Amino acid sequence: MRHFYSLIIALLFVSSINAQGVRYVDEIFSDVTVTTDITYAANVSVITTLQGLPPMALPQNMDVYSPSGDTETNRPLIIYLHTGNFLPTYLNGGATGDRDDNCAVEICSRFARMGYVVASIDYRLGWNPLAATQTERSTQLIGAAYRGVQDARTAVRYFRMDADVQGNTFGIDPTKVGYFGEGTGGYVAYAAATISDYNDIILDDTGVPISKFWYDNDGDPATAEVPMVIEAINGNPDATTDGIEIPLGVDAEGNPIMGRLCIGHYPDYSSDVSFSMNMGGALGDLNWLDQGDVPMVSFQTPHDPFAPYTTGVLIVPTTGNQIIEVSGAFDVHGEINGYPAPNNNEVFQSAGLSDPLSLEAIANGGSDGLFPVLNNYVDGTPTQPFDGAPWQWWDEAAAQAYDAANGTTIWATQMTLNPDMGPTEANMWIDAIQGYTAPRLALAMDLISSGPGCSDTAACNFNALATSDDGSCTYATPGYDCDGTSLNLEGCTDAIACNYDEAATVDNATCDYYEGTEIPTGSEVVWLVGLTLSGTSFEALAGGCEASGGVNPDVSINGVIVGDGSTPLSMAGISDPTGLLGDLAALASTVQFSICGSAMTVAALGNNIPMVGNGTFWISPIPVASDPATGAGQFLWAAPMLNFPLGCGQPTAVNYAPCELSVACVFPGCTDENASNYDAAAGSDDGSCYYLGCTDATAFNYDADADTDDGSCIDVVTGCTDATASNYDDTANTEDGSCITLGCTYAAAENYNSLANDDDGSCTFSGGPDCLGDLDGDGVAATADLLLFLSVFGSTCN
Repeated sequence: MRHFYSLIIALLFVSSINAQGVRYVDEIFSDVTVTTDITYAANVSVITTLQGLPPMALPQNMDVYSPSGDTETNRPLIIYLHTGNFLPTYLNGGATGDRDDNCAVEICSRFARMGYVVASIDYRLGWNPLAATQTERSTQLIGAAYRGVQDARTAVRYFRMDADVQGNTFGIDPTKVGYFGEGTGGYVAYAAATISDYNDIILDDTGVPISKFWYDNDGDPATAEVPMVIEAINGNPDATTDGIEIPLGVDAEGNPIMGRLCIGHYPDYSSDVSFSMNMGGALGDLNWLDQGDVPMVSFQTPHDPFAPYTTGVLIVPTTGNQIIEVSGAFDVHGEINGYPAPNNNEVFQSAGLSDPLSLEAIANGGSDGLFPVLNNYVDGTPTQPFDGAPWQWWDEAAAQAYDAANGTTIWATQMTLNPDMGPTEANMWIDAIQGYTAPRLALAMDLISSGPGCSDTAACNFNALATSDDGSCTYATPGYDCDGTSLNLEGCTDAIACNYDEAATVDNATCDYYEGTEIPTGSEVVWLVGLTLSGTSFEALAGGCEASGGVNPDVSINGVIVGDGSTPLSMAGISDPTGLLGDLAALASTVQFSICGSAMTVAALGNNIPMVGNGTFWISPIPVASDPATGAGQFLWAAPMLNFPLGCGQPTAVNYAPCELSVACVFPGCTDENASNYDAAAGSDDGSCYYLGCTDATAFNYDADADTDDGSCIDVVTGCTDATASNYDDTANTEDGSCITLGCTYAAAENYNSLANDDDGSCTFSGGPDCLGDLDGDGVAATADLLLFLSVFGSTCN
C-alpha cells in the first residue's frame, strides 16, 4: 500500500505551524467543549415523504465546538456542513451522512482547538435518487441543494441574531464567518458562498435562462418551461421569506393538506460570509461565481468518479445515475484565477505561502487555493481511483450490523470505494486539510499577518507566514515525530492481509492471507470466476439467472486457489471453457487475494475489493469493468464449483434446468447412423432425421429410402449399354436390348462367337479337299452336311 509519500514528508514539517502558539494557525488549546443538539431553526422538510407523510416542519439542530478554557469572546465562526447525498446515513447507501461522522467531529475539534467556534449543523435532507427520469432526479436534487443553501445561511443569521439579542451565547465575532463543506456539504458551501439572489441561480450572467435549471412541467411543448425551484413556493435563497401555501398532500378524506415549503427566519440579519472551504464537492454552475465573491480553498481528487473535477455530469454514488452538469474544483479555481487582479483569493495568494503543503498543491497540478488530492497515486496514475474522500472513516462494526439486519452491502461497497479506510489514512489527509487551510482561512478573515518566526520547514514549529527567521525553531527527536510518536511502527502493512495493521509504517513480514476454513481452497476445489452480464451485449448468456440475484455458472473461467497464506493467495490452472472470457482469464492469473474467515478480499488492478458473500457466491459490491458496447457495469463474482447445482444449464438440452452448472447435458438430435444428419453427440432422438437422395420414382437413380430430394436425380436414357457392342451408346443408362454384336454365328465355324447376334461373314471352316462335302467336320459327307448347306443357301457372302 502506498501512502502518498510526498504528502507524508510535507506533514512531518507542518504538524504545528508554530508550537509557541499562533492562534487560528496552531492548535493552542488541548480540550474542546461540545454543546450538542442546539436548535437553530425549524423548517419544512420533505424527508417525511419517505414515510408516506406530507412535508412538515422539523427542528434543525447543530453541535457547537469551542475551545475549553478560552477567555476570548469575539471568535471567528465556522459553519461545518457534513456529507451524505442529501439522505440519512445508510439510507444514502453509505456509512456517513450526519454531523456525528468521524471526519466532521475530527475537523470541528481541530479548528476549535485552534481558537475557532465551529458549528456542525444539520440541514434538510430528502430527495429520490431512484426517480424514473433524469429530469425528475435533477429537479429533486436541485430542490435539496436549495434547501441546504437556505439552512446554511439561516445558521449564519442565527448566530448573528444570538450575538445581537441573546447575549452572544457562543462568543463569536459576527463579522467573521466561513463555511466548511465536505462532500455534499461542499456543494452547499460553494453555492451558499456564491449565489447572490434567486435570479443568479436560474439566469446566466447575461440574463439568459440556464437551461439545466428549467424543465417542462406539463409535457406541452407549446407552454414555457418553468424553473426547478420557484422562489414564491420555496422561499428565497436566504430563507428569510415564507413560501406560499400549496397542497402538500391529502388527508384521509381526500382533502388537500395545505402548507408551505419554507418558513422564513431572522430576516433582519445578513447571510454574508468571509470564506468557503470545499472538500470533494462541486459548484452547480460557474455563472454563480463572480469576481468579488469570498476567498475559497478546495480539496478534490482529480479522478473522483462521482463529482467531476472539471465540468461534467454529477453521478449519484448510490445508484450510478447521472443527474446534472456541475463544475468541480479545478474549473472553479480556474475561473477565480482568470479574474483580473485582484482576484477572489488575492488575500492569501499575495502572501506567497511556500510551506511544503503549498508546494505539494502546486506539484499536484493545483494552484494557490486548490489542493488536488492524489491519494494512492503512482507516477501520476491513481491506483485506487474510486477513493474520492480519503479523509473519511466510519465504524465498521456498525455498518456490518446494519447490513446484517437489512440485507444491504454498505460495508463492502464503502470499503471498495475507500479500501484503506481508517483513522490513520483519514487523519493524514485531515492533517493536510488543516495545515493547508489554516493560514489561508486566517488571512482571509484578517486574523493574522505575516512576520518573524521559524522559517525552517524541517522544524516542528515551522511558520508558513514567517517573513524572517527569529531563531525559535524546534525539532523532533530522531526517529520520532513532533508529538513524540515513534516513526517506526512494525506490523503487517498489506491492506488485504487478515492481520493488516493500519498504524504500521514498517512491514515485519508477518502478513497472513488465509485464516479459517469457511471458504474452501486447495487443488481439489475448483473455483468458477465470472462477470455479470445484465445490460451488456452478452445479456442473453446470463440465462435469466441474474434476474433473481444469481449468476450463470456456465459463463465463467475456472481454476484452483493456491497458497498457504504466508503470501497472498492466487489462482492456478485457469481455463476458459467458453472461449469468451480471455481477458478475465488473463487478469485472474495476476490477481492476489486473501481469505479471512468468511471474508474474501481481491486485489486487482491496484484496487482492494472486499467481496460480498451470499451463501452461494462472492460478488464485488461495485462494478469492476464495463461493457464497451453498452457501458453497463459488470460485477466480479467467484464461487467453488460445487456451490452450484450440477446438471445442465444449456437451454437447448432436453434436461435443461436454469442456472445449473452444465456437466451432463443431453442434447436432442438425429440418432440414426444411416441418416444424412446423424449427430453423434445427440443423446435423445428428436425425430429430425432425414435421408438425402433422389426421390423421383421415374428417375434412373431413384432411392426408395430417401425422404429429402438432394437434386441428384438422373433421367432414364435407353440404348445399348454394352461397351463391346457395335452400337454401344455411351449416353444410355438403361439397356433396351438393342445391342448388336458382330461375329461368326455358325457354331461349326472355326471362329464361332457365341456372343455374336449378327453374322458378319467372318466364319472360317476346317476340312480339306479330301472331303469337300463334310461341312460339319465329322469326316463323313452325309445328310447332316446337306441340311447344313441348305440352312445357309441363298445367303450373300462377302
